[in-house]
Amino acid sequence: MNRRVFKDAKLDARFRREGYVILDLLTGEDIAQLSDFYEQFSYCHQYDFSATILTGESESRRKIHDALSAVFRRRLLAVLHKYKIILASYAVKLPQTEYSRVGLHQDFSFIDEQTHTGLSIWCPLVEVNQENGWLGVVRGSQDFNSNLREGCPLPYPELVSVIEEKYLTRLPMHPGQVLFMDNRVFHGSPANRSAHRRVVAAGVAIPTDGQLVFCHRDFQMDANSLEVYEVPDDFYVHHSLATRPREGKRLADVPRIVSPLTEAMIKARQ
Repeated sequence: MNRRVFKDAKLDARFRREGYVILDLLTGEDIAQLSDFYEQFSYCHQYDFSATILTGESESRRKIHDALSAVFRRRLLAVLHKYKIILASYAVKLPQTEYSRVGLHQDFSFIDEQTHTGLSIWCPLVEVNQENGWLGVVRGSQDFNSNLREGCPLPYPELVSVIEEKYLTRLPMHPGQVLFMDNRVFHGSPANRSAHRRVVAAGVAIPTDGQLVFCHRDFQMDANSLEVYEVPDDFYVHHSLATRPREGKRLADVPRIVSPLTEAMIKARQ
């Protein structure tokens, strides 16, 4: 079993079971600071759905990461067992657009998940609900596909409809709450149909003794394998995700494996 994620044993056990927890950690001052800083960089987020990590403006990405990660380190790391922030960004949905929907997916493999647990961090700066793009998660889905992976849609297209209909847990949240989620958990969000932007401060954390990795999939050369790289801690702050790294160490080329999954397996895990 991977080592403890949360300092509190009961909280850690709940996280292990569900794949996520939500805690009240940010203050009103934190929310105001994060919101004001977003306004300075709103020009980076002009698509229906956009995330700072996807923009090509490396200087803006660095400034946003530095500001957000400072808040994350101050408020969030205290509840975690020896973690570090390796990425902080905004995730924004423009108002009244169907194209802001984010389909079911798993996040990148940021670390060796056989021995460590990577965390996705999600902190809404506005109320999130069914109208503006709340997050939907599949409880316990961190157990289903722990193989090394690149960022991509959920690799079970035949199950997407039934998962969305029967197995998503929707997460209404208010500013100040923080979602900690295992990188492997299946999740997605509907379109923002409200009249206002949905702004989230998001991030990734890994254990302090863990090695950050990046998995590159070359669709033209060999879509059935992954190139696995050992990369520095600031890698995701500036790297263009669809490209082969120019830094770090290429550790291995491995088969791209998707573990078998059925509806019965999902149902049994709920």
